[in-house]
Amino acid sequence: MKHSFYNEQRERGNFSFPVEYHYVTNHHPRYNMPYHWHIQYEILRVLQGHIVISVDDEEYTVNQGEILFIPAGAIHGGKAFGEKTVYEDIVFDKKLFETDIGESGMLQKFFDHQIIINRHYTAKQTLIKELVWLMFRTIKNQYEGFEYIVKGSILTFFGLVLKNNLYTVSLTNFTTNQRNIHKLKKVFHLIETSYNQPLTLEELASTADLSPKYFCRFFQNMTNKSPISYLNYYRIECACMKLINEPEVSITDIAYDCGFNDLSYFIKTFRKYKGTTPNKYVKSYQQMTNK
Repeated sequence: MKHSFYNEQRERGNFSFPVEYHYVTNHHPRYNMPYHWHIQYEILRVLQGHIVISVDDEEYTVNQGEILFIPAGAIHGGKAFGEKTVYEDIVFDKKLFETDIGESGMLQKFFDHQIIINRHYTAKQTLIKELVWLMFRTIKNQYEGFEYIVKGSILTFFGLVLKNNLYTVSLTNFTTNQRNIHKLKKVFHLIETSYNQPLTLEELASTADLSPKYFCRFFQNMTNKSPISYLNYYRIECACMKLINEPEVSITDIAYDCGFNDLSYFIKTFRKYKGTTPNKYVKSYQQMTNK
């Protein structure tokens, strides 16, 4: 899962088929995804184990055989449990449906956030599960005509949601919760663009227009992490990407590039979040990928 940025401002798939597929195991550098958001929509399914994902201010435990729908613009991040959890996701842009939306139809109301689709689907919702399994199987195999089946499956998903009333109608355009999410996005943007700098609690709080004391409580309530703990977590996630993608760069340089000014503290923090050392992490990845 390519969750490298706070706001992933990039194209998905290609112009005619703006859809991406990702298969994630514990060897993937983004197995545990840092908080981020993007303008595309996301459908995630768990094949083994379970993952806990926060979407805006709601937390969902997604077990094996279950599905999570993540709307565009939602802040989300998660933690997979154990080493055997495996999950996949499909990320798609609404441009896929430009000829299907219409000016006043239900699909347009969905994309305008007037209709809020339910996010969590269990194995009991058999029709949706069978449909989503077909969608993933098709995009994974990519046989002739797969684009039509994937697009049709997503449209059918919307249809089943409407048929079974698996949605709510938005009653307001800008709630207190949305204002809080907007503040959180500003903080994540600062972390994403300046994580390699010596950020302070005061700087993070100022970005959210809050006092440091209230900001700590606010951030903890929204993410279940303290601000500094999350900053270090994000730095380690970035270090993992660099360790995998820049093997020619030394661990010391990567530590400094990711905002750590002390190598021993970097290794200690890396072990805290990854359960291993940077060297062992790289060797494990290389063995897994036969590099």
